[in-house]
Amino acid sequence: MKKLSLFLAAASVMVAAPALASGGGGGGGYSGGGFGASQPRDPRAAAFSQGKRAFKKRITCKKCEYKGGFTDGKTAREVAARVKAGEFNLKPRQRQAVLYYMSERYSIVP
Repeated sequence: MKKLSLFLAAASVMVAAPALASGGGGGGGYSGGGFGASQPRDPRAAAFSQGKRAFKKRITCKKCEYKGGFTDGKTAREVAARVKAGEFNLKPRQRQAVLYYMSERYSIVP
């Protein structure tokens, strides 16, 4: 009888433990960084992301001049010079972000 009650107690703990460990129970506790979690933003990551979006939208889109993209440094330097010159219809902030993205992506000094 003692073994049976010990077995039932252990079984009930094993059944309840996964529910508590998975966060399925009540409130409180750490949310794990989902929506609403305030974490400091990395300005370099934000600039990279913004530059990548503008690069894809204005330089390598399906209707753009470099629709197939490019992989060589020579072309990247040429495009960076054109970005600096004000081509591709970019706002000044987008221009800076695109140049930062290109310097990180293609390892060039624009």
